[in-house]
Amino acid sequence: MNKQAVSLLLLAFAALPLFAKGEQDPSAPFNDHELVAVHRIHMREVVRIGVPSNNPPFSSVDAKGAWQGYDVYFAHRIAKEILDDKEKYLRFVPVSRENWAAFLENDQVDIVLGFGPDPEQPAPADFALPYRRDGEARIAPAVRKGSGELQLWLNDVINRRIEADFFHKNFEATLRPVYGAALDPDTVVIERGGIE
Repeated sequence: MNKQAVSLLLLAFAALPLFAKGEQDPSAPFNDHELVAVHRIHMREVVRIGVPSNNPPFSSVDAKGAWQGYDVYFAHRIAKEILDDKEKYLRFVPVSRENWAAFLENDQVDIVLGFGPDPEQPAPADFALPYRRDGEARIAPAVRKGSGELQLWLNDVINRRIEADFFHKNFEATLRPVYGAALDPDTVVIERGGIE
């Protein structure tokens, strides 16, 4: 690993505690193209996001073959942030509870949505800030273990880049039509990674 890559990694890990507090060091260079894992996706012009294919209303494929749901809505925003006007190059990859970690490990996907860390098991991946609740569990984007740069980038998207009420808008667009007024958004939605 060359000096520049080592310096970049050290910068990325040094910035993680700042994001955990909801802050960003204004003097830290945070250019997507300087993060190797993010730049790699830019160069490929395809972001591969794994989501469960049969988990409505969070992620599922409708009768016309289109992906729908809360996690899918968020995936589109991730693609917009990472690829700008090339969101059409978002690729959904169906994953399951049994295989999602292997898909990350084998570089078949860049990011997985729809799961979270299991406090009773060693984490098979690194998790960014949470974006929704599932009962008592917190669901968070997962990246391959050791992908600190991509984890840092996702934290920045969740905590700073998207608007403060993004996930409430997501709820209204994807879950309100399913649950109606019966479900309180705050039982599902986590804004800004839960950082106040």
